Amino acid sequence: MRTTMTLKPTKSTALLALSLFVTGMLSGCLGKRDEYDLPSIEVPGSFKHAPEGSKNAKQVAETAPGTVPQSISRWWRHFGNSELNDLIERGLANNYQLKAAIARIAQAHALAGVERADEWPELSASGSYEVDKPEGGVGSVEPGSSTSRRSRHLYQVGIEASYEVDLWGKNRAKTQAALERAWASLFDRETVALTLTADITQNFIEYLSLQDRIRTADWTQTTLTNMQEAVRLRVEGGEATNLQLAQQRAAVAASKAVIPVLELQAQQRINAIAVLIGQPPSKVKLKSDSLADIQFPNVNPGVPSRLIMRRPDIRQIESTLIAADADIDAARAELFPAVNLTAEAGYGARHLDFLFSPESFFFSAGATIAQIIFDAGRRESQIKYEEAQHQELVHNYVQSIYSAINEVENALVSIHYLTLRRDLQQQAVSAAVDAYGFSKESYGIGASDYLTLLDTERTLFTERDELHQVDFSRFQASVDLFRALGGSMEPEPVMVVGNQERPHVSRPPGYFQDEDAKHPIRGLVPNLPEDGHWVHVATLWSERAAWRHWRRLQQRFPDQLKTVKPEIQRQNMHGERGTWVSVLVGPYAGLQEANSLCATFQTEGNGCQVLTR
Repeated sequence: MRTTMTLKPTKSTALLALSLFVTGMLSGCLGKRDEYDLPSIEVPGSFKHAPEGSKNAKQVAETAPGTVPQSISRWWRHFGNSELNDLIERGLANNYQLKAAIARIAQAHALAGVERADEWPELSASGSYEVDKPEGGVGSVEPGSSTSRRSRHLYQVGIEASYEVDLWGKNRAKTQAALERAWASLFDRETVALTLTADITQNFIEYLSLQDRIRTADWTQTTLTNMQEAVRLRVEGGEATNLQLAQQRAAVAASKAVIPVLELQAQQRINAIAVLIGQPPSKVKLKSDSLADIQFPNVNPGVPSRLIMRRPDIRQIESTLIAADADIDAARAELFPAVNLTAEAGYGARHLDFLFSPESFFFSAGATIAQIIFDAGRRESQIKYEEAQHQELVHNYVQSIYSAINEVENALVSIHYLTLRRDLQQQAVSAAVDAYGFSKESYGIGASDYLTLLDTERTLFTERDELHQVDFSRFQASVDLFRALGGSMEPEPVMVVGNQERPHVSRPPGYFQDEDAKHPIRGLVPNLPEDGHWVHVATLWSERAAWRHWRRLQQRFPDQLKTVKPEIQRQNMHGERGTWVSVLVGPYAGLQEANSLCATFQTEGNGCQVLTR
């Protein structure tokens, strides 16, 4: 049951409304909190199976909530294959799952705008015309009266305003939750992009491995066919039996039967790549045909604290966790009275000629206070539900971090032991080659029987095919490592502004990678106000969030940022990505100074990027 009291616009009403407003402002902190903290997770200083020389970090890791994810590094370039690079670029441009993820960002951003609108008054304009006959209403005219023909007209135009006073921070909490879910959709897009690039790379590597296996099967089939002819000649000379010739024919047929299976798998990998890059299989023509066409990457896994900052799926859970925290505040605010203000002003007259005369002006205003007295515990139950959901997300957040660390450890240990196995498998192949050569010579001079020769033939094929599979598993483990790390842990190249080469373009100057200075990077990169080296600290939704993030950085890095004044810059991004606010530090005269500050941020789990103009 809701108790409602309507206040007329008198002097006492105004004083009461003012007192309510002041009281609400003073007690607003009891409703919505200014900031939402994430749980601090203890993580190891380094990965257990990391290569020697990996850096250590502090054991407590924390990210910067509300910041745009670092763009996924071009980690696939570590494989050194231009064809793979082109496939991934096509996938990032054409993949429809990625486009759907971008559409989800627009949806979440629009929903955040819907929630934000509740923080503002609602204005509406209206116009109406009414006519009543008879003038006195139905049944008011006596029979035979001359007044039955009279009618009453009313013309009215006006503006209405309504506003829910957010004393307890309910609307602000709902807006915060919606914005955090918009962040989650942004991190979801990065997760889709990371998965896409890893899947393309893995299918490409598997295709190369299958080509190696097909060549080995072809060589084996050719070798066994030649040996079959030698056995046939020995049968004609009486030195071999028809049984041995039949066995050799069976071996040849078995080697041929392997090839279609491998070719089928290779074609399936091409089809999978075609789907990932958003094109039909007929458009995918691969020139690379061996694992020898790519190089095995040497990756420094970095430290676990940076893993939390890099993994977009973890950041997505963070945003969802903060949104759930804001939902708790919104649910708690429902326990307090709701205050609504309404006002209307306009003109009304019975004759159109007098509609806008001063005498036709009217206005009304009022305030309504409503407090729930009894709802059978519905609101308290809603609060308990939001709190329980938040607790569930906390546990999921911790689990996701430790699962991510476990994925990195598994990839690292797989690379280590598969490298050892590859070395041993190469020794097995060398021994099988020697054994086959000796058995072939011995069989030719009659020093060994045919079964020994057949066994060494089969062993050589098996060991060579196994070596190709070990090579593939080793490369696959490297892809799994990049996937688990959220991209490369190594610092990204410095981005350089190319505005001096294009002085007359109207759009913002493009940013270029040192390694590929002809292709602009389209992303969340701000314009630089002046020449020099800048540290791009974060990109956020609003200036308020940018300043809050800066204050948090000053608290965490007092020695580096105590006297530094940031550059807060608002910028309209490409397409429908909306408006973003960037936090820049600089300019620095030397690149080393900017890199040093960015390295300090990254060590503590804060994303950054060095830009140069």
